[in-house]
Amino acid sequence: MRRYETIFITHPDLSKESLLELQEKLNSIMTSWKGDLIKLDDWGTKKLGYGIRKNTRGHYFLLDYLAAPELVRELERNLRLNDGVLKFQTVKIGDQVSADAAKKLKEEASADKSIKVSDRPSLPGDQLAIESKKEEGELVESEGEKKNETSS
Repeated sequence: MRRYETIFITHPDLSKESLLELQEKLNSIMTSWKGDLIKLDDWGTKKLGYGIRKNTRGHYFLLDYLAAPELVRELERNLRLNDGVLKFQTVKIGDQVSADAAKKLKEEASADKSIKVSDRPSLPGDQLAIESKKEEGELVESEGEKKNETSS
C-alpha cells in the first residue's frame, strides 16, 4: 500500500450532520477497499484564495491514509459526485509502506491530537492567528510605552 493525503474543501454552510455523513461515507469506502486511515483532520472554515462556485469561504479537511491506487480513484469519484465538496486534491506521499511503518504512523497521528490550537503554525487568512498577532502587537506596544514613560 502507498501513503496518500487528500485535502478537500466543503461548502461552508453544510450542517454538522452532512459533514458527519460525508466522513462516515469516506470511512466506509476506506474499509470496503481495505485502506488504512491514519488521520482525518478538520481544519475548520477558512477564506478561499479565490471564489469557487460563488463561495468565498470553505471548510477544509485533510485525509491521511494508506491505500491501493484503486481506492484513491473510488474516493475521488465519490468526492466528485458529492455536491457539498467544492474542491479536492490527492497527493501520493510515499511508495510501499510496510505494516510496521503503518502502525508507527497511526501512533504518531494519535499522539499529534494532543497539540493545542495555539501550538500549530498559522496559515494565511487564519483568523485565530491574526487575532493573536494583534494581541501580541498590543502587548509589545504597551511595553514600549512603559519604557518610554520610565525614561522620561
